[in-house]
Amino acid sequence: MTSNGDENGHAHERRMPSGRTLRVQPIGELPSARAASTGEANRIASVGELLPDLEALRALLEAHAALDVVRFRNEGVTSICDHSGRVTSGAIFFAVPGHEADGARFATEAVGRGAVAVVAERPLPVAVPCFVVPDVRRAAGAVAARFYGEPSTHLHVIGVTGTNGKTTVADLLRICLEDDGRPVGSLGTIEYRLGPKPDGREHVLPATNTTPGPIELQRLLRAMVDRGCKHAVIEVSSHALDQGRTDAVHFEAAVFTNLSRDHLDYHGTMEEYGRAKARLFSSLAPGKLAVVPADDSSALPIRDAIDPAHRVTTWALGSAHPDALPPHGTHVRGEVLRETTFGTRMRFVTRDGHVDVELPLIGTHNARNALAAMATAIALGVGPLRVGAAMARAKPVRGRLESVPGFERFRVLLDYAHTPDALEQVLKSLRPMTRGSLRVVFGCGGERDRGKRGKMGQIAATLADHVVVTHDNPRREDPRGILEEILAGISGLESSTALVDVCDDRRQAIWHALDSAEQLDTIVIAGKGHESGQLIGTTLHAFDDREVALEWLHR
Repeated sequence: MTSNGDENGHAHERRMPSGRTLRVQPIGELPSARAASTGEANRIASVGELLPDLEALRALLEAHAALDVVRFRNEGVTSICDHSGRVTSGAIFFAVPGHEADGARFATEAVGRGAVAVVAERPLPVAVPCFVVPDVRRAAGAVAARFYGEPSTHLHVIGVTGTNGKTTVADLLRICLEDDGRPVGSLGTIEYRLGPKPDGREHVLPATNTTPGPIELQRLLRAMVDRGCKHAVIEVSSHALDQGRTDAVHFEAAVFTNLSRDHLDYHGTMEEYGRAKARLFSSLAPGKLAVVPADDSSALPIRDAIDPAHRVTTWALGSAHPDALPPHGTHVRGEVLRETTFGTRMRFVTRDGHVDVELPLIGTHNARNALAAMATAIALGVGPLRVGAAMARAKPVRGRLESVPGFERFRVLLDYAHTPDALEQVLKSLRPMTRGSLRVVFGCGGERDRGKRGKMGQIAATLADHVVVTHDNPRREDPRGILEEILAGISGLESSTALVDVCDDRRQAIWHALDSAEQLDTIVIAGKGHESGQLIGTTLHAFDDREVALEWLHR
């Protein structure tokens, strides 16, 4: 397959293996299910109604991507799938090239299970029609959106992106919308909330990815619509943006938290990482909402991606104010009035006045998270007083500076901090409210950005009194090699008074920190937060930091 023309997303010509030359439009905005269905303004097409057969698939792909079809014949379509083990009769199988395995290897298996067509990036020797496209992931998103009735056009979808804080911001925003009487679903790092089941209880699933794959994402959005949700708050990772998982989602708003070092094993440079995050904003349609901090230089690539036709809301903690706002822009300012070991008293100020909030979250970084959520909720039409009341009823997100109950002599907290910036923010927040020693247990994940390991070691040894270095999720990397890279960073410090211990068993490391603790100390168990497993090699072992701490308490 060869192409001739622009690589920046503009129309170009592409020559396919069959010799056909097609005028190509990149997959992007698709006609809504509303427009393509019966014309009933509020009706969503039934699942599969807009993609009943392979003729419909061919028409969709020809309109939005370079396409070559091998062995075409029309067949009815009953489902779409990118996992060969889940294929059923009548399915379209998307042979997605993965990080560890190429879906094309499983195409024959998928056909054997009943797939009526395969979508791939090269012709495959299968006995069913093979649709050849330049990017299977993006094609999968477009097709899934059509198959599930373009669900994002029936929801107000708010995307939250950034290195740290996505989960807390998304959860606080969800609470604000719910308190305003708006049915809302959410997708994020910890769980997927899809709205009420027939018995009235909320349908909650454990998350598999921060942002699901393109087919799963559309299926979950459709589930929200079917359960009566009107809003969806979704965490959008840089991987998802780079891979086009959200290309077929129509966003009402995009929210940016911050940008600091992470995922450089994938993106290569901070510039590429920032560009990936910015795609959420450049994809917004005119008139849609962009929410960004005014006091954070890391937001510059995001601001550059904002179009003058977007509505803009900025926020800042302290006195910072944006240099300029469009005529339709707004600004929300926050102040921390008081911090305690149990929460933060905040004031947020809009052009209409101010509201004081008793936020049951600790740390300046959580004050910023709350401010981002507040600014977004207000921009979406939730009244400031209602936002303040909702914030006061919020609870800490699981594994985000979560207090482990039952400890009386000292305090034990869990946090998901697994980046240099997150670890620094957590330790800086806890230092002034710790009357004893500040102790931290942490490690770094294997097969991830190696450059952050030494930095995290230096941060821990600079800000804590006692550091216990141990394993996180080593994956297939040598765990001791990871420890050595963390320790190399610590040894590079000119001066540090911290006591540093090393333990190559995470359970023992946690117990050692607890054994060492004295009256009024604070112990932070960092890195894994809400996770209930530890990935060693390719095996996920049951492991929960919270349970390990409680085992020590009740031993």
